[in-house]
Amino acid sequence: MTEKLITAHPKNTHERQQAILLLVKQMGTVRVQELADTFACSVATIRRDIHHLVAREPQIRRYHGAIGFALQDGEQRFDDKTSLYPEEKDDLAALVADWLPDHAVVGLNGGTTTTRVAAHIAQDPRGITVVTNAINIAYQLSQGNVPVVVIGGDLRPFNYETTGTMAIQGLSGLHLDWAILGANGVNPRIGVSTTANDEAVLGKGFRQAADNVLIIVDHSKIDTNALYRMLEWSDVDYVATGMAAASRLRHWPLVKSPVMNGRETVGIWKTDSQRAPV
Repeated sequence: MTEKLITAHPKNTHERQQAILLLVKQMGTVRVQELADTFACSVATIRRDIHHLVAREPQIRRYHGAIGFALQDGEQRFDDKTSLYPEEKDDLAALVADWLPDHAVVGLNGGTTTTRVAAHIAQDPRGITVVTNAINIAYQLSQGNVPVVVIGGDLRPFNYETTGTMAIQGLSGLHLDWAILGANGVNPRIGVSTTANDEAVLGKGFRQAADNVLIIVDHSKIDTNALYRMLEWSDVDYVATGMAAASRLRHWPLVKSPVMNGRETVGIWKTDSQRAPV
């Protein structure tokens, strides 16, 4: 939760706004309600803070119910995100990797959580083949003798991902059983979103190539929306996230009984096509 990232409680409005700015830099996007809970103030107060921050910080953007960076101007680096919810991400990765069927062809986009999925696949490959646009994931899997197809394209060195026309063309000639995709925000009304247009376009390419799509995100991304829509909600077959988000998922169009790990810290929910997004 965001409370763990606050080292000192702000004493005034200026300090609170600076603390909000710091949280956004650390997390990429933060929900308004979560900020109100963190700083023990009203949602109206947080919205006034956001109004002032947007006016003086050109890289800050307002999204539906959240505040975040316009990361085309200053994107959060991979290494900066590895310290956020590491235990939850590892639990998610272990659950998803174990849940995948043997001998599946699996697409992984770049990200700290999908990188952990790759690490668990490398420990127990079970005949799985991985298609990825992330060179760090490809290297990690090669150390475990996992068959890997690397999608070419323009390399974004701060997050180790390839994007662009070559990447889309590379995906267009492939068939995937599963696409396991990380994202910056998931919301049934908006869909799946990310902070960079290139990543959003590539996510659509993974969707078109795959029979099934699972979105894997830590709990802070639930009910959060970033600038660029990657997928419509109807494109998503499963959502994997932390049980800390369970109360927010209660009203989502999901099958109510998730697959959980032994400690019940994370789960995988199947989307319910019979229920409309709220």
